[in-house]
Amino acid sequence: MTVRVSRFVNLLFGYDGRLGRLYCWLGFLAFCVITGLFVAKVEDAVAGTGDIGRYLALAVIVGTGIWIHSAVLIKRLHDRNKSGWWYLPYGIGPFVLLIAAISFYTDGLLTPAWFLFALAVAGLSSSIIELGFLRGTAGPNRFGPAP
Repeated sequence: MTVRVSRFVNLLFGYDGRLGRLYCWLGFLAFCVITGLFVAKVEDAVAGTGDIGRYLALAVIVGTGIWIHSAVLIKRLHDRNKSGWWYLPYGIGPFVLLIAAISFYTDGLLTPAWFLFALAVAGLSSSIIELGFLRGTAGPNRFGPAP
């Protein structure tokens, strides 16, 4: 039982090793479930604490989400024989582009907004295809044995 718990914790919070496609998808499913549970319970937990309680709860939820997202993605990048630094364009880039597109759109600058939105969709699609569907490196690589 403790081995399973340890593997699950490593799946969600560890950065070492490699992760196959199936466990990558399961990691993202766990990310969605955990985030959903946090959000569902936060309103009850912070009732009556005012804005500071809500901001603290938001920081915990976002921080945990970023940690899980980065841990799963970095291990999947390791399986593709890529450094964890590739998390920046694969994991963060599409969201930064989307936020910039929304900012331009709210300022009334539609042409750059649509361009950035198209780049965000292309980047997210590329990330999903490469990390969610393409096979990892066959055999051991510099990040460890095949999962």
